[in-house]
Amino acid sequence: MAVTQSVLEKGTLVKWAGSLIIPLLVYFMLPIDGQTVTQPMAMFLAVTAWAVVVWALDIINEVAVGILLPVLYIVICGVPQKVAYGPWTSDVPIIVIGGFTLGKILQETGLGKRIGLTCVRAMGGSFVGALWGLTLAVFIVAPLVPAITGKAAIFCAIAISLCEALDFKPKSREATAVILGTCLAVASTKLCYLTGGADLVLGMGLADKVMDTKTAWMQYAYHNFIPGTIYTVMSVGLVMFMLPSKVDRKALGPILETKLKELGPVTKQQKIASILMLLTLVLLATDTLHGINAGLVLIMVAFVSFLPGLNLMNGDRFSKINFAPLFFIMGCMAIGSAGGHLKVTQWIAEMTLPYFHEMSPTTAGTSAYVLGALANFLLTPLAATTTMTSPLVELGVQMEMNPRILYYAFQYGLDNYIFPYEYAVLLYFFSSGFMLFRDMVKVLAVRMILTGVFIAFIAIPFWQFVL
Repeated sequence: MAVTQSVLEKGTLVKWAGSLIIPLLVYFMLPIDGQTVTQPMAMFLAVTAWAVVVWALDIINEVAVGILLPVLYIVICGVPQKVAYGPWTSDVPIIVIGGFTLGKILQETGLGKRIGLTCVRAMGGSFVGALWGLTLAVFIVAPLVPAITGKAAIFCAIAISLCEALDFKPKSREATAVILGTCLAVASTKLCYLTGGADLVLGMGLADKVMDTKTAWMQYAYHNFIPGTIYTVMSVGLVMFMLPSKVDRKALGPILETKLKELGPVTKQQKIASILMLLTLVLLATDTLHGINAGLVLIMVAFVSFLPGLNLMNGDRFSKINFAPLFFIMGCMAIGSAGGHLKVTQWIAEMTLPYFHEMSPTTAGTSAYVLGALANFLLTPLAATTTMTSPLVELGVQMEMNPRILYYAFQYGLDNYIFPYEYAVLLYFFSSGFMLFRDMVKVLAVRMILTGVFIAFIAIPFWQFVL
């Protein structure tokens, strides 16, 4: 017993040492000259490295680190307070609050369980079938809802309900597979359609401005629906391959039928919740018509759920919602806002883009993918899209190749991440508490490598053919 405790203590000391040594190495290895790389930039990279290492080694609660990060950027890096806490004025916090409330409604009314179990039975009653059923549902909704975080709120709630209905314990292999598979379905399908995410619309607009073109919705779908679909199937399939369920179909069948019988007939509250969810989907899908963003839609829906006669939500239920992950999410988003303010993005662009000039279209496209994946470690996809799209597309024009190849490959890079802090959608799903960090990182790391191969040998040849 004493030996085991000693080993654990040594392991903890090694982790703590790593969390201090790695940021120091990052800081002292940077070429600080006061112009290209400034002292605040170096401190920012060191502080960010510390947070990543601490999260990866799980030595401090992720919420605590998220709360501290903006403070460190302000005190150590000289980032203005309004910049460090700028993400709190974005749509993300209200989307999280509204989405968590939506999830609680699905949980309390039993509607989430009913949807999840029905989905499993419709796909043959198997674990694999359930994941493909959820993926198909995401495919149908993807072009209708431009706000990817809005889609994340809906499908994360359904995935959690499915885990609860089938007694998949949090952080078990099955629960990790369901939540991660649903997360990757939501994220990957975004690339199939121009309306799949706000950052795609923004980035395509910046690219069109440089190329002096106008990309239509159907034109974008012609370029990206097929590779995007293959990419989504690869992503979800990888989850199934690397995290196979130990529950066989024969054992799952009786459990499924028992769980459905326990739910009984559809209740009045479930009918009301269904109408409210349908209304939410319609409002999210038509945001370009009414101009109300996803966050405000979800907050309005949350308010409506409190109204007398509906009683889907009340003070007691609302008080039981765990909003702690919100502080983790917002702390992580401070990385992007602080990095942009300190011009870390500009430095990365100036350092990497000159190497593209002598490359072939395939090599340049693959390098654009790698650039996007690396940018995720320091910036949000929206920040990276805003600051790096124009110079990347201008580079494509100078190289006399179709610049869309570089832009499309770059967007695939931004959709590849390893740690939750890199992307709001992954953060949202990870904050559910159902995914095991180790298994999640393992799948995402392999996915990042496979996507590079996919870009080089499937996506770029396809784009060269259709462009």
